[in-house]
Amino acid sequence: MMRKGLVAIIIFMTVCGAATAQSTETPTPPPRWDKEILDRFATLPVQDQGRVKPLDTFAQFTLLRLNGQRRFSDEDRTRLSSLEWLLNVLFYPEVAMHYRNFLVQSSEAVVAIGIPAHAERRDRYSYHELLPGRAMLATLAQRYAEIPAAQRSRVEQQILHLATNVHQFEELLYFFEFARRRFTVPGDSELATAFPEAEGVPLSEALRRAPAVLGSVRDRIEAMDDAALEAERAAMAGLLNELERAVAGSDGLALFPPEDPDDMTWRSPADLAASVFDVSRQRSEPLDLLAGLERLHALRDDRAAFTAAFNAFHDAVTARAAARGEYKKIPLEVAYYRGNYMFYSQWLYVLSFILIAVSWVMPGRRWLHYLNPAAVAAPTALLIIGITLRCIIRGRPPVTTLYETILFCTAVAAVTALIIEAMSRRRIAVAVGAFLGALGMFIANRYEAKEAVDTMPSLVAVLDTNFWLATHVTTIIIGYGACFFASALAHVCIFGRLLKVREQDPDFYPHLARLVYGVVCFGLFFSIVGTVLGGIWANESWGRFWGWDPKENGALMIVLWGLALVHLRLGGHIRAMGICVGAVVLGMITGFAWWGVNLLGVGLHSYGFTSGILNILLAFYAMETAVAALGILIGARDNARDAAPAHDCAER
Repeated sequence: MMRKGLVAIIIFMTVCGAATAQSTETPTPPPRWDKEILDRFATLPVQDQGRVKPLDTFAQFTLLRLNGQRRFSDEDRTRLSSLEWLLNVLFYPEVAMHYRNFLVQSSEAVVAIGIPAHAERRDRYSYHELLPGRAMLATLAQRYAEIPAAQRSRVEQQILHLATNVHQFEELLYFFEFARRRFTVPGDSELATAFPEAEGVPLSEALRRAPAVLGSVRDRIEAMDDAALEAERAAMAGLLNELERAVAGSDGLALFPPEDPDDMTWRSPADLAASVFDVSRQRSEPLDLLAGLERLHALRDDRAAFTAAFNAFHDAVTARAAARGEYKKIPLEVAYYRGNYMFYSQWLYVLSFILIAVSWVMPGRRWLHYLNPAAVAAPTALLIIGITLRCIIRGRPPVTTLYETILFCTAVAAVTALIIEAMSRRRIAVAVGAFLGALGMFIANRYEAKEAVDTMPSLVAVLDTNFWLATHVTTIIIGYGACFFASALAHVCIFGRLLKVREQDPDFYPHLARLVYGVVCFGLFFSIVGTVLGGIWANESWGRFWGWDPKENGALMIVLWGLALVHLRLGGHIRAMGICVGAVVLGMITGFAWWGVNLLGVGLHSYGFTSGILNILLAFYAMETAVAALGILIGARDNARDAAPAHDCAER
């Protein structure tokens, strides 16, 4: 699939875009878009990647994929929101081609296609700068597409990534090419008589007339002599060629809901041009919407008339989408992304951790102690609101993608911290919760930026079973969150003993170890339940309860290690430091089950692969191995000496 997609990109790049002349001067920037029109464009529905979403969402992830940011900023201090950027690309391509849209991680990639590199190794380039190297980019992309992904060099991968981005940008840059053209049929054919206008007709009118005329010609074809038949063939070929060239770049936005309620595929202008000539499809197409889109392009410089035309177009599209039941949650999704819940949650977690640290160095300020739980509860509430809104928007349980597992796991860890803090009131659990909250949201935001794809996609069929997702996946992620929280608490115990913090309190470390053990048991319970429910789901989806799939084995490893810790603790074979070391190892196993098995790329659960994470995982394993070894050394030191109770971490 990857190679076929890249080949399609290369073919597109070789035939599309040559009509744009290179200018030596940057055109005058267009006027800024009014807030009213931006708000209306934001809620315009478009079908992308199998689901209907707001145009605002489409704009954000498109710009993020090309530019590495959700807002556009250029060297001339141009500052645009993602939606403003998209509208300028669509309606003012002569300006947008000079925008430095394309983030190139290494200048070697642009040098390879014959483009002078910027002074900075990692920089952004405009389409106008890359245009002279498009032919070479297509050639290299075609060559590198034949190389297996695992064998490509870093530069080769960047060139393929750049080719993909250029292709997507061109789909938007040349989207309105169909609206700039007028269609005529020269000659004496019957088809030509249907297009008598000397100046030609727009695409919507050509598509409205042509099928009826072609049908009439088809009905009379046996009565035609050779000359008439040849004239009709030439006229038909000429019209179809003109239509094909006009819509070659207009496949980037599927803005037209089909009139058939059973048809789930929205149409782009290119789709309409193809479908109206398909005699096997006995259905009408929304050509009135296409005509409305043509009016928008014609009125782009008359903002008052443009606004009126767009309001009519928006109302027509949303009415049809609403009738199909596909518009109801569009405004909510716009509000969700504009609320920026995940961004604010991350930084509130950071501030809450700073506040807790201040309360440690100012123990006399009792009001700070009472404020700590509230400081962690605020970002946790934002996170939970964000997760809830995602559930409502997609009509799905909270955990269906790898990105959502990060959000939910972070929320579980933070809520667990607040519950433990309410019981212990030692400010340790809430500090760990703030740290894990900040770390989890940082990972979530970095993951979203790195992958740069819609985080609320349509699901593969095997995952689109809400009951089992609501039970198995959600339950297992609760187990993940608890296991990581136990591991984090264990770090506090190990490093605290190393640095001899609070050793004058004989109950501090035994109490902390009991908390670690309790959270391990909590995580073990949900891991066992989630694993069993996963087997039931597998039996329903794949016809077998257990298949030794890598993901299943990862879940089993968590269960077995958790059970081993419980038995060792109940049997008296390990004490406080032993359970802490075991919890650190449990965190390592959980990390492997969550992320590590995805790198194998095998098994029925291989839909969560994340490129570029191997080095991060290896660093995590190395660090955690060192922490576990440190805990073992501390435990051995304690067992080797007869210490006073105040210096003993062992539970009595």
